[in-house]
Amino acid sequence: MIHENASQATDLSSVKVVSRQASIRSIKPSKMSILDNVFFCAFLCAVGGCAAAAQGSINARMGAFSGKGLSSTLVFCIGAVTSFIYFLIEVRGRPPANLAIMLAKAPLWAWTGGVLGAVYVTITILSIPTLGAGTTTAILISAKLIFSCIIDHFGLFGINKRRFTLFRFLAALGLVGCVAVIAAF
Repeated sequence: MIHENASQATDLSSVKVVSRQASIRSIKPSKMSILDNVFFCAFLCAVGGCAAAAQGSINARMGAFSGKGLSSTLVFCIGAVTSFIYFLIEVRGRPPANLAIMLAKAPLWAWTGGVLGAVYVTITILSIPTLGAGTTTAILISAKLIFSCIIDHFGLFGINKRRFTLFRFLAALGLVGCVAVIAAF
């Protein structure tokens, strides 16, 4: 290629030839999701924590009217409808064509989340009338935090490993101490 102005000439010997599609992809600015924002995610966690605390008491109260087993069933039916609505919003009403193939690739243990959720909800329904919302929630959070640290340490369930340090141990121990205070007073 001949340029009219010598200053516009460029040495192209070091340029790597790539496909048009790859070069277009590299030009597009990457979209940042609001979920990439640490503060927003922390806010969501706080809202989720408040919702979980309220959920246990609400479910236990429903259990007083419907029976504990039916209360758990109702919670999951309503939760399933709510989750399905979120799914439709997420995929904009068009589930991926290869959804069945994607689900078939999931490990068997990945299907146990619903069972574990049902166990969690049933335990809160059974425990809150006896222990109270504060003590039940404190025990659940403490157990959840300690087991989450174990999951991190060993990289269970495909999670990136994160060491269980002395500071994490001391924090977990402090949380157990908080549970004892909440339960005793």
